[in-house]
Amino acid sequence: MHEVHRNKEFCASLVNDPTAVRTARRFTIETMRKLGLAAAGSQDDGDGIEAAVLVTSELVTNACRHTSGAMRLRLIWDGSALTIEVDDKDGNSSLPAIVPRSERGCHGGFGLDLVDQLSEMWGTFCHRSGKTVFARVHHRADTLPSCAAA
Repeated sequence: MHEVHRNKEFCASLVNDPTAVRTARRFTIETMRKLGLAAAGSQDDGDGIEAAVLVTSELVTNACRHTSGAMRLRLIWDGSALTIEVDDKDGNSSLPAIVPRSERGCHGGFGLDLVDQLSEMWGTFCHRSGKTVFARVHHRADTLPSCAAA
């Protein structure tokens, strides 16, 4: 048996370049392993991590595409769900929104719809240095180690 940690926060700084999404995905997988939510070497939904990794990818992709400058990825585990937050320093007051199906194309528009489908909730908030986009992904109880499900 291994312990699933609760109320933990992990942060990573990301540069806005083509490697950011890959770095964020790896960071999410490694963090979930550290938390005891994923077995070493596993990246499939059998461990319940696929949704969290995909949501992380979409949030970081949107930040790379629609903002400039450094980003911060924060993963917060509360014992039953992982909150994924991406901070950017974009001064633009426009907040992300789900693109209507009729306006999606071969170059995008599907990301936040995926986030909406895979997360318990998501949203945005502005702050002095930019904005944060977040999503809360509930970890399936049947994938938690037996000591955590009690």
